[in-house]
Amino acid sequence: MEEFVKTMVMAIPSVCNEIENLPAFLREWRKYKLTIPTYGAIFVSQDNSHVLMVKTYSGNWSFPIMKMESGENPEECAVREVFEEVGLDISNLIKSDEYIESKKEEKYSTLGIMNVS
Repeated sequence: MEEFVKTMVMAIPSVCNEIENLPAFLREWRKYKLTIPTYGAIFVSQDNSHVLMVKTYSGNWSFPIMKMESGENPEECAVREVFEEVGLDISNLIKSDEYIESKKEEKYSTLGIMNVS
């Protein structure tokens, strides 16, 4: 991530003189990013033998999950994110009372659980 941001900063003349502040900026950004809750969905096959996962930009595998946009509620965020990531409209499947929550460090994540055939 640092190399990517460095390349972007160097391409913008008005901010390239700030390159020495990049490590501190990235530390603060990562710290801020942990404060934003995320919402998504876990798709489990009817026989519980398969789950749907997506590959992230960093190469890791994850459930479809993302940060809430302004004006969204958690269910709307999950519906949007799943549609953006895998092209599925889950608006008629999601149930606000069927979910799991996790906390890793200071980051909260909520995932709706859906059984699909």
